[in-house]
Amino acid sequence: MNISLIKGRTIFLVDAIGAFVSAISLLVPYLFKEVFGMPQSILTIFITIAIAYSLYSITVYLSNTPKWKSYLLIIALLNIGYCLFTMYHVFNNMNTITLYGYLYFVGEILIILTLSGFELRLSRAKTG
Repeated sequence: MNISLIKGRTIFLVDAIGAFVSAISLLVPYLFKEVFGMPQSILTIFITIAIAYSLYSITVYLSNTPKWKSYLLIIALLNIGYCLFTMYHVFNNMNTITLYGYLYFVGEILIILTLSGFELRLSRAKTG
């Protein structure tokens, strides 16, 4: 799927689905802590944030607000903040995180930052 084809507030649907998928996929490192090495208490926070972001994005999508670009800027910045929060915890737990953990979290960060960059550009675009 070419993300640049997404127009208008439909990006919130993409963001909501992505955050929901992230919450579900975070159950894998949660259930297999020894394989990934991230403490379950931290993963619980990650899962909670992903669910909250998903609810935020689906609410904005369904509300059909004319000021959706302001809300898009908010979720883009929140997503970037989540990536920074994740990086902090990866570095803070580097003595227990395994190669699989690094690969998982670096991959997640790269996907979210790509989406956030697109969201930032779309929030500043003159048309949508």
